Amino acid sequence: MSIRKKMTGALLAAVLTVSAAIPVFAHDGWSQTNSPIVAPGQVSYVELMLGNHSNEHKSYRIAGQWSTDTSKVFVTTPGGVKSDITGTRFYTGEAATETEPAVNNYFVASFKSNTPGAYIVSVEGDSIFKHGGAGSRTLRSAKSFVAVSDIPVIERVKALQGFSKEVSPDRAELIPLFNPAAVTAGEEVSIQLLLKGEPLADTNVDVIRRSNSEPTELVTDKDGKITFKTGAADYYLVRAKPATKEAKEGEYDQTSYEATMTFTVQNESPKLPGKPSSNAPHVYVDGVAVAQDGAVKVEKGVTKASADFIRDHIDPNYASQEAGALRAVAEAAGATVEYFPAVGESRAAVAIYSK
Repeated sequence: MSIRKKMTGALLAAVLTVSAAIPVFAHDGWSQTNSPIVAPGQVSYVELMLGNHSNEHKSYRIAGQWSTDTSKVFVTTPGGVKSDITGTRFYTGEAATETEPAVNNYFVASFKSNTPGAYIVSVEGDSIFKHGGAGSRTLRSAKSFVAVSDIPVIERVKALQGFSKEVSPDRAELIPLFNPAAVTAGEEVSIQLLLKGEPLADTNVDVIRRSNSEPTELVTDKDGKITFKTGAADYYLVRAKPATKEAKEGEYDQTSYEATMTFTVQNESPKLPGKPSSNAPHVYVDGVAVAQDGAVKVEKGVTKASADFIRDHIDPNYASQEAGALRAVAEAAGATVEYFPAVGESRAAVAIYSK
């Protein structure tokens, strides 16, 4: 770790130690997607939820709605591009309650993509609350996840790694160190809590199952991580609410950070019959399947592409006349690479994201 990183971590720790006694009981905001896996071109709906009065605010109960004035919705693509989808947001309740503090209605945003890969939805809020002359700023980060796949089943997307990107580095953020689109019951998984990009140790994190709203209370380790076994198939809400003494004279006296994420534990999907018809994978470049004509082959477990294929589709400056390892060449050119295992009689696939 660099000296700068060490100093930043130390400063954050000092601020948090000072503010450890600050109680934080405001409503949580979270988002959840209607399906963890969708086919290309299908719409993913993102429900924006806010609430949890019960269990000392450690529940999945709806009791309010996100403010449209102080929040925005984003989706980060497999290539790392963060796009604002706030304009797709619509209200699910009666029109008369849209601007009132509704008890159990909420907003929904949406997006669709033809490009297979891991998508991160992030809802970000920034509000200042005044009470008795004192002000408190709340910075929210609410994340959910979608895998887009040519074959929308767990086995096809289980190798995706792009869900662990940081997308809200100016606030607290929960990072899944597992694939939240392909998790089943009884798996050991880890989640890391960051505050402005730094791991946050000794901090309470709750994992809440939707159907019974019962929380499992955990504490992050020295690396800001919690580890637990997944429960039965259901939606799960993860929440953390660190607070600091960060202040701005005349506006607020403290800052509360709220980080949430949801994921869906699924039942295992049935195995598709048959065996892959070829050992050469399909190749997608920015979502488009590219013709191979024998230019891509698997040799001793390594997917290789001909020099011409690399120059045509990945790196026009590739100088060698020899075939190159597809992943190594793409990553050297600044691209992101994901792998989709073969299922049934379909071939495996390699997705390359140049931007």
